[in-house]
Amino acid sequence: MAAAGAQVPLNSDAIRNVGRVLPWLARSPGRPDRERFGTANLAGTPDGESRTAVAALERNLRERHDSVHAAISAMTEKLRVEVESAAADTVIDPDGTGVQALEEAEEYFRAECGELRDIRKALDGSGAQSAYGPGVFDELERLDRLFFGIVRCCQEIRWAVMVHDGVASPTTGRMHESGAELVSSLTDS
Repeated sequence: MAAAGAQVPLNSDAIRNVGRVLPWLARSPGRPDRERFGTANLAGTPDGESRTAVAALERNLRERHDSVHAAISAMTEKLRVEVESAAADTVIDPDGTGVQALEEAEEYFRAECGELRDIRKALDGSGAQSAYGPGVFDELERLDRLFFGIVRCCQEIRWAVMVHDGVASPTTGRMHESGAELVSSLTDS
Protein backbone atom coordinates (compact mmCIF):
# COMPACT_ATOMS: atom_id res chain seq x y z
CA MET A 1 0.00 0.00 0.00
CA ALA A 2 1.30 3.45 -0.95
CA ALA A 3 1.77 6.00 1.77
CA ALA A 4 -0.43 9.06 1.65
CA GLY A 5 1.20 11.76 -0.41
CA ALA A 6 3.64 9.31 -2.03
CA GLN A 7 4.25 10.19 -5.64
CA VAL A 8 3.30 7.62 -8.24
CA PRO A 9 6.02 7.33 -10.88
CA LEU A 10 5.21 8.65 -14.33
CA ASN A 11 4.65 5.79 -16.75
CA SER A 12 2.47 4.68 -19.68
CA ASP A 13 -0.42 3.82 -17.37
CA ALA A 14 -0.44 7.24 -15.71
CA ILE A 15 -0.31 9.05 -19.07
CA ARG A 16 -2.96 6.73 -20.53
CA ASN A 17 -5.25 7.27 -17.54
CA VAL A 18 -5.01 11.05 -17.85
CA GLY A 19 -5.68 10.83 -21.60
CA ARG A 20 -8.75 8.70 -20.98
CA VAL A 21 -10.16 10.72 -18.10
CA LEU A 22 -10.01 14.09 -19.92
CA PRO A 23 -12.92 13.28 -22.29
CA TRP A 24 -14.83 11.66 -19.46
CA LEU A 25 -14.56 14.82 -17.36
CA ALA A 26 -15.71 17.00 -20.26
CA ARG A 27 -18.65 14.88 -21.37
CA SER A 28 -21.94 16.64 -21.37
CA PRO A 29 -24.58 14.65 -19.47
CA GLY A 30 -27.20 15.52 -22.07
CA ARG A 31 -26.02 16.36 -25.56
CA PRO A 32 -27.86 19.35 -27.05
CA ASP A 33 -30.34 18.36 -29.72
CA ARG A 34 -29.08 20.30 -32.74
CA GLU A 35 -32.44 19.92 -34.46
CA ARG A 36 -34.02 21.87 -31.63
CA PHE A 37 -31.77 24.82 -32.51
CA GLY A 38 -32.29 24.60 -36.27
CA THR A 39 -33.40 27.48 -38.46
CA ALA A 40 -36.96 26.22 -38.80
CA ASN A 41 -37.42 25.85 -35.04
CA LEU A 42 -36.01 29.23 -34.07
CA ALA A 43 -36.99 31.35 -37.08
CA GLY A 44 -39.16 34.40 -36.73
CA THR A 45 -40.30 35.81 -33.46
CA PRO A 46 -38.98 33.76 -30.58
CA ASP A 47 -41.68 32.06 -28.60
CA GLY A 48 -41.46 31.10 -24.95
CA GLU A 49 -40.34 27.55 -25.69
CA SER A 50 -37.51 28.71 -27.96
CA ARG A 51 -36.36 31.30 -25.43
CA THR A 52 -36.38 28.67 -22.70
CA ALA A 53 -34.39 26.23 -24.87
CA VAL A 54 -31.76 28.82 -25.77
CA ALA A 55 -31.50 30.02 -22.16
CA ALA A 56 -31.05 26.40 -21.01
CA LEU A 57 -28.37 25.83 -23.66
CA GLU A 58 -26.53 28.97 -22.57
CA ARG A 59 -26.66 27.91 -18.92
CA ASN A 60 -25.51 24.35 -19.76
CA LEU A 61 -22.59 25.62 -21.83
CA ARG A 62 -21.51 27.96 -19.02
CA GLU A 63 -21.76 25.21 -16.40
CA ARG A 64 -19.92 22.74 -18.60
CA HIS A 65 -17.07 25.20 -19.15
CA ASP A 66 -16.82 26.10 -15.48
CA SER A 67 -16.89 22.50 -14.26
CA VAL A 68 -14.37 21.27 -16.82
CA HIS A 69 -11.90 24.16 -16.84
CA ALA A 70 -10.34 23.89 -13.38
CA ALA A 71 -10.09 20.09 -13.26
CA ILE A 72 -8.64 19.63 -16.73
CA SER A 73 -6.26 22.57 -16.42
CA ALA A 74 -4.84 21.22 -13.17
CA MET A 75 -4.57 17.70 -14.54
CA THR A 76 -2.85 18.61 -17.81
CA GLU A 77 -0.48 21.02 -16.06
CA LYS A 78 0.52 18.33 -13.55
CA LEU A 79 1.14 15.85 -16.39
CA ARG A 80 3.16 18.41 -18.34
CA VAL A 81 5.39 19.10 -15.31
CA GLU A 82 5.86 15.36 -14.71
CA VAL A 83 6.87 14.74 -18.33
CA GLU A 84 9.24 17.72 -18.38
CA SER A 85 10.91 16.62 -15.14
CA ALA A 86 11.20 12.91 -15.99
CA ALA A 87 14.69 11.48 -15.66
CA ALA A 88 16.54 11.80 -18.96
CA ASP A 89 17.66 8.16 -18.98
CA THR A 90 14.16 6.64 -18.61
CA VAL A 91 11.60 5.80 -21.24
CA ILE A 92 8.26 6.86 -19.75
CA ASP A 93 5.91 5.43 -22.37
CA PRO A 94 7.62 2.35 -23.81
CA ASP A 95 4.47 0.73 -25.16
CA GLY A 96 2.99 3.96 -26.54
CA THR A 97 -0.34 3.60 -24.75
CA GLY A 98 0.01 7.00 -23.11
CA VAL A 99 0.67 8.74 -26.43
CA GLN A 100 -2.25 6.85 -28.01
CA ALA A 101 -4.62 7.91 -25.21
CA LEU A 102 -3.56 11.54 -25.63
CA GLU A 103 -4.22 11.29 -29.39
CA GLU A 104 -7.68 9.88 -28.67
CA ALA A 105 -8.35 12.73 -26.23
CA GLU A 106 -7.32 15.22 -28.94
CA GLU A 107 -9.75 13.63 -31.38
CA TYR A 108 -12.56 13.73 -28.82
CA PHE A 109 -12.06 17.44 -28.18
CA ARG A 110 -11.75 18.20 -31.91
CA ALA A 111 -15.10 16.45 -32.42
CA GLU A 112 -16.58 18.46 -29.55
CA CYS A 113 -15.38 21.68 -31.21
CA GLY A 114 -17.12 20.52 -34.39
CA GLU A 115 -20.34 19.94 -32.46
CA LEU A 116 -20.14 23.41 -30.96
CA ARG A 117 -19.59 24.91 -34.42
CA ASP A 118 -22.62 23.00 -35.74
CA ILE A 119 -24.80 24.38 -32.94
CA ARG A 120 -23.49 27.88 -33.56
CA LYS A 121 -24.18 27.52 -37.29
CA ALA A 122 -27.74 26.42 -36.60
CA LEU A 123 -28.29 29.32 -34.22
CA ASP A 124 -26.68 31.77 -36.67
CA GLY A 125 -28.94 30.54 -39.45
CA SER A 126 -32.00 31.20 -37.36
CA GLY A 127 -31.06 34.78 -36.57
CA ALA A 128 -30.80 33.85 -32.93
CA GLN A 129 -28.26 36.53 -32.04
CA SER A 130 -30.72 39.32 -32.78
CA ALA A 131 -33.60 37.39 -31.23
CA TYR A 132 -31.92 35.97 -28.14
CA GLY A 133 -28.87 38.15 -27.60
CA PRO A 134 -25.17 37.31 -27.64
CA GLY A 135 -25.06 35.26 -24.42
CA VAL A 136 -25.38 31.79 -25.92
CA PHE A 137 -22.84 32.69 -28.62
CA ASP A 138 -20.39 33.94 -25.99
CA GLU A 139 -20.71 30.65 -24.10
CA LEU A 140 -20.28 28.60 -27.29
CA GLU A 141 -17.11 30.55 -28.06
CA ARG A 142 -15.76 30.23 -24.53
CA LEU A 143 -16.26 26.45 -24.46
CA ASP A 144 -14.80 26.12 -27.97
CA ARG A 145 -11.67 28.02 -26.87
CA LEU A 146 -11.34 25.75 -23.82
CA PHE A 147 -11.65 22.58 -25.90
CA PHE A 148 -9.21 23.88 -28.51
CA GLY A 149 -6.77 24.70 -25.70
CA ILE A 150 -7.10 21.14 -24.39
CA VAL A 151 -6.29 19.79 -27.87
CA ARG A 152 -3.21 22.00 -28.02
CA CYS A 153 -2.13 20.97 -24.51
CA CYS A 154 -2.56 17.25 -25.27
CA GLN A 155 -0.49 17.71 -28.43
CA GLU A 156 2.29 19.45 -26.51
CA ILE A 157 2.37 16.75 -23.84
CA ARG A 158 2.22 13.96 -26.43
CA TRP A 159 5.12 15.45 -28.36
CA ALA A 160 7.10 16.01 -25.15
CA VAL A 161 6.65 12.33 -24.26
CA MET A 162 7.70 11.20 -27.73
CA VAL A 163 10.73 13.50 -27.79
CA HIS A 164 11.74 12.48 -24.27
CA ASP A 165 11.41 8.78 -25.06
CA GLY A 166 13.18 9.19 -28.38
CA VAL A 167 16.15 10.81 -26.68
CA ALA A 168 16.18 8.20 -23.89
CA SER A 169 15.80 5.18 -26.21
CA PRO A 170 18.92 3.20 -26.92
CA THR A 171 20.37 3.58 -30.40
CA THR A 172 22.04 1.09 -32.68
CA GLY A 173 25.07 3.34 -32.78
CA ARG A 174 25.00 3.24 -36.55
CA MET A 175 25.37 6.54 -38.40
CA HIS A 176 23.58 7.15 -41.70
CA GLU A 177 25.05 9.12 -44.57
CA SER A 178 21.68 10.40 -45.86
CA GLY A 179 17.99 10.61 -45.10
CA ALA A 180 17.34 7.98 -47.78
CA GLU A 181 19.73 5.57 -46.06
CA LEU A 182 17.98 6.19 -42.71
CA VAL A 183 14.55 5.53 -44.23
CA SER A 184 15.90 2.42 -45.94
CA SER A 185 17.27 1.13 -42.62
CA LEU A 186 13.89 1.65 -40.97
CA THR A 187 12.11 -0.47 -43.56
CA ASP A 188 14.74 -3.26 -43.50
CA SER A 189 13.74 -5.95 -41.09
